Amino acid sequence: MLSVQENQRRLRKVVASMSRPPLYSFYLLFCFFSLLSGIQSDDLQIIMKLKSILLQTSNTSAFDSWESSNSMCNFIGITCNSQGSVTKIKLSHQNLTVVLPFDFICQLQSLEKLSLGFNNLHSPIMDDLKNCVKLQYLNLSNNLFTGWSVPAEISSLSQLQYLYLDGSGLSQTFPWKSLQNMTGLVQLYLGNNPFPFPKEVLQLTNLTWLDLCNCSIHGRIPAEIGNLKELIYLGLWGNNMTGKIPVEIGNLVNLKKLSLSHNSFIGKLPVGLRNLTKLEVFHFSMNNLEGNLSELRFLNNLVSLRLCENELSGQVPAEFGEFKKLAILSLCYNSFTGPLPRNLGSSAKLYIVNLSMNFFTGQIPPYMCKQGT
Repeated sequence: MLSVQENQRRLRKVVASMSRPPLYSFYLLFCFFSLLSGIQSDDLQIIMKLKSILLQTSNTSAFDSWESSNSMCNFIGITCNSQGSVTKIKLSHQNLTVVLPFDFICQLQSLEKLSLGFNNLHSPIMDDLKNCVKLQYLNLSNNLFTGWSVPAEISSLSQLQYLYLDGSGLSQTFPWKSLQNMTGLVQLYLGNNPFPFPKEVLQLTNLTWLDLCNCSIHGRIPAEIGNLKELIYLGLWGNNMTGKIPVEIGNLVNLKKLSLSHNSFIGKLPVGLRNLTKLEVFHFSMNNLEGNLSELRFLNNLVSLRLCENELSGQVPAEFGEFKKLAILSLCYNSFTGPLPRNLGSSAKLYIVNLSMNFFTGQIPPYMCKQGT
């Protein structure tokens, strides 16, 4: 038999063990909310400091809601997560004209999306950008940057999936080697910048969109372009590229849009283009291509076909008359001959047709005139 004292002692232990977890849990909960409050306070201070910097020379109403009396997560252009931390800043088209303060922006520890396109941001992009390590989306397109600061290193942005730097005045100081660490990139827009062809992009096998238009690129398309088998869009128009189009481009079976106009490509349309059956836009105008269009007769998903100002010849394939989606057909200034397919336009809704300056014979297909101009 246990004594009364022993029973009382055991009872006290049981009571103590029952009461400790709630107190302990309350303590942990208190610590959590204290930490959360501290994070929100830090983010608010950074956001308000960012406002003061951006307003120094910018004439915009974008920050009218950015008042400390309002909830930070209700500021226009700001998105928070469930913990109240800033995850997105969207300030495109806001007439911002300052030097971008990445030293403040990248202190936002949960920042995943930064969209500042179509402003007048200027000066070099500072090295502090490398501290935005959680960024998945970065849009600095159509600004007035003059390059990158030295040292320029952004390989730490390994979580980037979307990178838009087109039309930003960047130069060859772009940190190309940093791309090698961004293996998750899905969309890469670098058009309208004076770049060489960046071989580093040929290793980004997850890319679905690659825009290198109007970059003054010289030389040939590397055969390794065929490694980017996830590409849906490939844009290289408006460069100074030469040589033959590599047959490896036929490996890009997911392509829907291929734009290589305004270059100096030579030779025939490569064997294997018939594999690109998902193609909807095929633009090769203003090059020096020759030969016929036999490789294109299998591309029955075409919506827009532009091949003006080349040296192409032969007849328009009869299969073109069966293309049900074809809306734009531009074959001007070539050396095509023979009659046009009689049913051209019978299945499609052609609204732009330019076949001028060729050597076609016979009658104009009756269906084409109903829709075309």
